[in-house]
Amino acid sequence: MTYSVIVPHYNDPARLARLLCSVPVARDDIEVIVVDDCSPDQPALDAVRARWPRVRWLSTPENGGAGVARNVGLDAACGHWLVFADSDDEFLPGAFETFDRVLRADDALVYFLAEAVQEVDGSPSVRSERMNELVTDYATAGDAASLQRLQLQHVNPVAKVYARAFIEGIQVRFDTVRHGEDVAFNVLAAVQAHHVRAEATAVYRVYRRTGSLTTDATVQDLLARLEVLGHLNDRLGALGVPLRMHAASYVARAVPLGPAAWIGTLRLMVRHKMIGATLRRVHPREVWRFLGRLRRCRVEGRRMGNQGTKYDARRIS
Repeated sequence: MTYSVIVPHYNDPARLARLLCSVPVARDDIEVIVVDDCSPDQPALDAVRARWPRVRWLSTPENGGAGVARNVGLDAACGHWLVFADSDDEFLPGAFETFDRVLRADDALVYFLAEAVQEVDGSPSVRSERMNELVTDYATAGDAASLQRLQLQHVNPVAKVYARAFIEGIQVRFDTVRHGEDVAFNVLAAVQAHHVRAEATAVYRVYRRTGSLTTDATVQDLLARLEVLGHLNDRLGALGVPLRMHAASYVARAVPLGPAAWIGTLRLMVRHKMIGATLRRVHPREVWRFLGRLRRCRVEGRRMGNQGTKYDARRIS
């Protein structure tokens, strides 16, 4: 088996069908593993199961979040390469042909580009902007500084291919938390990979929609994600890795959320020794770039709110 495509799913069969339409499931060297996280609407999912009998349909023992589901998929995978996808996204045409062409025997981790669109109307989204910037910088420069940024800041498992033997060798799994469950997996894998490459080719499409987990901006969500980052720093130290995650973006996002967010953010930064790493990131150029991305994201969010969240389920099924 060449590829194991691992897909966590929860109660969104129409979008899952859209994703499966973008995978060459009929290829004998591709196994698609969909791990359902105990969706309440099983009859709707049964219709998708019937449509794709070649897919390996697994389930979590109880509802535990995307990290638990991905770990179930990891334990079942037998492909040489691991490819992760979210059930509400899709692969671009020709993605797996690109993998066939560019992957090398000694690769441990290869990064690719991702296209991002707003689901409501298909217009461009800024959601993949930072990921693509990191990949392009390393593909172009190939120096230690761009590699370090890529390793620490590209914290999404999609638009990447991992060698399964490498992941099994370092024994890394996704955190079983509700927020930021994929951050530690991505960073710990990246800093331990013996051979990292970046291919400036788009293979994946992410959708931005209102109401998704990634658009949550509450104080509780902010602090939960920062707690994950703090524990990751502790684990990097235990591995003897000198690199550290910083919390500059969390400080900026805490400002409009009020005193509870400010105080909670400061406490977590002190507890997990993140102050120094964060201060080192407060470079005028980095601050300017971050504020620009934040502004574009908020403009897009307001635009989406004005348009509503309607979509044609027939178009994505």
